[in-house]
Parts: sequence; structure tokens; C-alpha cells
Amino acid sequence: MSILNKIRITALGAVGCLFLIQCAPTAKINPNFEKMKPKVVVVLPPENTTSNTEVEETAYPILFEKVSNRGYYCISPEMVRAIFNSNRLEDAGRINQLPLKKFKEIFGADAVLRTKITDWSSKYIIISSTVTITLESELMDTKTGEELWSMKNTVSKSPNNSGGGVVGGLVGAVMNAAFTPYEPIMEENANTTLTTIPQGDYGKAK
Repeated sequence: MSILNKIRITALGAVGCLFLIQCAPTAKINPNFEKMKPKVVVVLPPENTTSNTEVEETAYPILFEKVSNRGYYCISPEMVRAIFNSNRLEDAGRINQLPLKKFKEIFGADAVLRTKITDWSSKYIIISSTVTITLESELMDTKTGEELWSMKNTVSKSPNNSGGGVVGGLVGAVMNAAFTPYEPIMEENANTTLTTIPQGDYGKAK
């Protein structure tokens, strides 16, 4: 086999691997979703397992908006937070672990959206940088405790990395990542993820 053919095969293999890596994840939808379809949903504060402190402030309003746009009546984040804070439940991890029936009792909710953010980071490889956000989301029925829908999704973006040699490139990568806003990346991830939830009864998806 010629060297040229070997290079072509290697290139095709690399493209195939890239395709597999970039394949979009698939949402899991309960086959009885239409029969159990919720109308009132509580979007819980996202559980942050990363070291970044701005996660909930950035992510929570976006999650709420996306679920509302799917046609569900969602309890406002301000009300949800106020009720939990008054009961000394400020940690999102603890809130997400509460019995589902509690959300039915307190809010009259048919379902609860629980989200865990496992990656909210900037990574540096030689002289390039990548900003990554990973969401693990699940919609749970408050009456039966069944999972109605779930999905895990990761979005990574590489800011424009400049040259200038190794040192200049590394400094540029760090600066680009530092000034890359996470909100648009979170918006893209939430949009990709939450638009896979079947349409609710209130209005049309936006």
C-alpha cells in the first residue's frame, strides 16, 4: 500500500472518529409521556458540582425560560428560591434530593426539572483554549416518581486563539478563555437539551 493511500485511510479514520464524537446525544422520553404529561413544572436551582460560583446565577434563568417556552406553566425561580430560603434550604444539591411529593404539596407541581452541572470550565491545550458546559437534566413526575424525560449534553466552544509564538499563544488562549462569556454557551446547551422535551399544553415553543 502506498504512503498516499495510508494517509488517506488515516484521514478518513480521523473524520469518522470526529463524527462519532460530535454526534448529538439522544433524549430519553418515557413511552407514557403523553398520558402523564405535566402542566405545572417546578424548575429547581441547578446543582453545581463545579468550583465556579456564578453557575446558578447564569444558568437558572435560562433553564426556566427554556422550559416555559416548551408550553409548561413554571413556578418563578424567585418564588422557588424564596420558599426554600425561608426553610433554610439554600443548597441546590439538598433541594434536588427532596422527595418529589414535597413539590406537589408545596407548589402543586405535576413535575420537577432537576439539573446537575458537572462541567463549567476553561481548558488549555498547548496554545489553545476550550470553554465547556455539561448539563445532566431530568424531568420527574411528582405523583409517581417516574422519570418523564432526561438528557445529558455537553457544549464546548473554542475562542479565537491568536498566534505570536508559544508564549504569546498561551497568553492569548488564557485571555480569550477568561473573557469568553459563559451565558451564550449555557443558552446553546439548554436550547439543544430542553427543546427535546415534548411540547406542553400552554402555547407553542419559541
